[in-house]
Amino acid sequence: MIFNTLFLQETAQEATQEAPAMGMNWLFIIGIIAVFYFFMIRPQRQQQKKVEEERNNMKVGDNVITNGGMYGKIESINTTTDKKGKSVVESFVIKLKPDYQTRIQISKECVFKDLNDMTLSQQK
Repeated sequence: MIFNTLFLQETAQEATQEAPAMGMNWLFIIGIIAVFYFFMIRPQRQQQKKVEEERNNMKVGDNVITNGGMYGKIESINTTTDKKGKSVVESFVIKLKPDYQTRIQISKECVFKDLNDMTLSQQK
């Protein structure tokens, strides 16, 4: 009987001592999630928004490079309207270098970069 009483007292003391450690574990996990969000997820989303904005601002005559490494010039832009009535770019028709005789239709996601900005910065 005395043994049971001592055992129960020790168990109650251990339970009260482990409670703050459990809170620290949750705080550590939340801290790790916050670090991942602010240093990995958020900057990637901002970069994706920037790339999407650049693709939507491309116009006929812009020099571009595709994800496959083909250089060309935008000849026409194929657009559709979404549910809100806003015009959305779906694809580009690109004339390929070196002679600009070959034309391909390519999805806007496959256009990697607008080279007009790069040539302007190199000329300065």
